[in-house]
Amino acid sequence: MRSPRDKFLNQLTGIDCEFNNWQAWQRLMDWLKKQPWHQELFGGDKIPSRLLHHSTLANEVSKYLGGPEDNT
Repeated sequence: MRSPRDKFLNQLTGIDCEFNNWQAWQRLMDWLKKQPWHQELFGGDKIPSRLLHHSTLANEVSKYLGGPEDNT
């Protein structure tokens, strides 16, 4: 069963998966890099080390876009 965070990101990104593995991290990162606001989220051109884990990336993106976080 998908978490509220995953449902939110699924609807927003069109990526149909649970954001709990590296393949999902890569798909979300590819989507993010296409967004005009990604540098604002990253704080620059480079990906911050805190976003290099799949659950952290999904939580940060969801929080940034006004959605729920997954605390599991």
